Parts: sequence; structure tokens; C-alpha cells
Amino acid sequence: MAKNIKWIQVDVDTQVSIAISSPKAGAANPTLTDLVEQFDWGQYRYGTVADSVTVDNSNFIFEINDGEYIADILGKINEYVDAWKAQAYDYEIDLRKKELGTYADSVYASASGYKYDAAVAFISSATPNAGLTTEAFYRGTTVGTLAAKIKTNHEAYITNDAKISGLRGMLIDRIDGINAGLDTSTVIKALESYAGIHTSEKVGERTTGVGTTEDIMVGVYNPSGLSERFDATM
Repeated sequence: MAKNIKWIQVDVDTQVSIAISSPKAGAANPTLTDLVEQFDWGQYRYGTVADSVTVDNSNFIFEINDGEYIADILGKINEYVDAWKAQAYDYEIDLRKKELGTYADSVYASASGYKYDAAVAFISSATPNAGLTTEAFYRGTTVGTLAAKIKTNHEAYITNDAKISGLRGMLIDRIDGINAGLDTSTVIKALESYAGIHTSEKVGERTTGVGTTEDIMVGVYNPSGLSERFDATM
């Protein structure tokens, strides 16, 4: 048999909790029979020990029941849910700076609205627009060349903008669905659910040499792989 416990690490030599005094010989798990660490949250580690072990609450070692163990696993999972949802938008901002910042501010703005419509109309019917004609003249190029450039830049911007929004939205939807997919019927199942939110998936491949590639792996839920997801769709 085994019992569930949670604890704060102890000084290697004195076995006194580091919550009581600073460790002089380094911090480690307490020396307890059949101690198996399974999980951590904040300062506390969680796991099991032999049923014969008598825990010392005064040394920040506590016996906990299955319900308390599962509740703390859920607590940490929900910390990740909240953090990942916020981080997804931060990673989106960084990705937009990286990918959309390559377009000068004026490129998209000048290509939007009437100017993009004018460019498409010219390409379709060869009917010149006064604005395009004037810009092309002063730029020293043809209306056809200018119209093609406006159309290309505008559509590339729109496509990348939509792709970034879509990838971020997909991650938010997944994160929002984490709790619905959890199995907390037992401690073991709850631990498996916790491990499950940290799994990775293949989103593409990258070339590593002549004729060799490696898989691009990112977290199924962790938004830190947003940039790699975007690159894999290029």
C-alpha cells in the first residue's frame, strides 16, 4: 500500500524543510520510504510513500487524500489554462510584428479600400484610375506594374493576417476545451490528464541538410509554438 503526500523540499543533511530554514547542504526531497514524486505545484511536490511512513506536518510534509490530490492537479491545470489564453495573444502580437511588420505601414494602408479596388479594376479591364496613373507617373513605372504590386502586397498581407488570427483562434478554442476533456475519476487519471495537456504534435517538417528533414513539433495546447505553426503553413 502507499499513501499520498505533499511536501516542501528539505535540507539534504538536516532533513529540515527549506520553508523553515535556508538549506546549507542543498535542497532535496525528504528521505522517506518508497517516496515517488509525481507532480509539483508551487513550492509543493506531490507523490506517494510507503503506507508505514509517519508524516511530519511541522516539517511541511502532509498526508492528503485522493480528493485533495486531484483538486490540486486541477488547480495547476487551470493555472496553465489561464496563462496560455493570455500568452496566446502575446505570441500573436509578436508574430504579427515579425510577419506583418515586413510590410511598411503605408503598403497595406495605401493598398486598402479604393486603391486596391482600383488596382484590381485596372488588371481586369485596363481602365486607368487617376490616382494610379498619377502615382505610376511620379514613380517612374507603368500603371500595370503598380497595380500588380498593390494587389500582390494587399492580398499577401490579408492572407497572413487571416492565417495568424486563425491559428491563434484554433489554440484558444483548444485551451477553452481542456477542462471538458479531463478525466479526474482517480489520481492516476488526473495525472494522465495533466500530462496530456503538455503533449506535442507534428505540424510540418524542416530541411536539416541535403535530403534530410526533421519534424516540427509544437505543443497541442501551448501557444509558444504559434510562430512554428505559421512557418509550417508557408
